Amino acid sequence: MSPFDDEEEADVSMSPMIDCVFLLLIFFLVSTMTKKEDRDIEILLPQSTSAAKVIPSDDFLVIGVDVNGGVFVDGEETTLNRLHLLLREVGVGNPEQYVRLDADEATPLHRVVEVLDLCEFNNLANVGIRTYDEYYNRR
Repeated sequence: MSPFDDEEEADVSMSPMIDCVFLLLIFFLVSTMTKKEDRDIEILLPQSTSAAKVIPSDDFLVIGVDVNGGVFVDGEETTLNRLHLLLREVGVGNPEQYVRLDADEATPLHRVVEVLDLCEFNNLANVGIRTYDEYYNRR
């Protein structure tokens, strides 16, 4: 007879491990919900030596214009008509909304003026044009 025959088998409780797994799951779900969206498009921003330094914020409605004159809203391609409808809704709902215009340095000027006119027409006065900044544009 062995001295180990009388001892009971040790039980391993699974409850603490399940609790840890659920806590990790909740952590990852919450952390992915706070991820910032990338609303930028691939463009070369114009250089400016006298631009005002504004801290980037997620409160901006981002309108992008690429080198070919294509229009983007928050990174999604759109048309000028859809942009006009969107800006009308924003202008009626929140005329103090900040708008950031990202235009490629080689974008035709008439396209930039069209977008700025749409903002003005829809009573959106808080419009800024993004220029290249060494700190914020480094990757």
